[in-house]
Amino acid sequence: MRTTRALLALLAVAASVPAAAQTMLDQEERLIQINSLLLDLSPVQAPGAFAPGELSLGLELIGIPYIDGTTGGKVQITASDRTRIFPRPRIALGLPAPDGFRTFVGLSYIPPISINGVSTNYGALEAGMAWAPGAATVGLRGHVLYARSQAPVTDPDTRDTLDTFEVGGDLSAGYRFDLGPVTLTPYAGIGVVYLDGRFTVTSDAYVLTSQYTSLSLAAGLRTVLARNWEAVVEVDAYPGRLVHVSVLLGYVFNLWGP
Repeated sequence: MRTTRALLALLAVAASVPAAAQTMLDQEERLIQINSLLLDLSPVQAPGAFAPGELSLGLELIGIPYIDGTTGGKVQITASDRTRIFPRPRIALGLPAPDGFRTFVGLSYIPPISINGVSTNYGALEAGMAWAPGAATVGLRGHVLYARSQAPVTDPDTRDTLDTFEVGGDLSAGYRFDLGPVTLTPYAGIGVVYLDGRFTVTSDAYVLTSQYTSLSLAAGLRTVLARNWEAVVEVDAYPGRLVHVSVLLGYVFNLWGP
């Protein structure tokens, strides 16, 4: 619990960091970074959550905070102007592991279906291992993703393109409380993510790129009801760039037994 309180304090500090961009180029690169970090595959899960053979079929709802699209004397259309939340399917499978440990692999995919003029062709993979001798768990996780997003940005009548590649890793800790039919697991984590963003303006083929490395902070709570239904609420922060909330709703069952 001390770890969770410390991470929540860091998240509060990250949320209060003011925008540092000054030039128009700084502002444009900042928008690339913010919109790319929204796509980051943050944990949205407690470490060591899945026993061998457990499969989680989940839907993540990613909150989009207000994003100021000002660049110089022009206001770009940002993700928050089109929607304040978007869904992302997520699947995770627990794998065999040595005694006292748990491992898993996961994937996420968003097909390029256009909604409100916005589409994202997105694929991500993750894998992790946790030390889980009992109620307390400590885990390491790595993830990688690629996405091509198309949306009106420079003009309402165009669809500009953002290509995003990201890779990252994190360390997290949690503690499970078994309360009869309900299990509660608060957790917190810290990590790093590297992104390579490439924004293409459709009207003149102008290309702007940004490479950025950010600290990532997360704090969340996982709830499991009747062993099968799970809900996870997580706050994610990338200091100086983005703070937002994600919710995961899922069904968990064991492929190898009852």
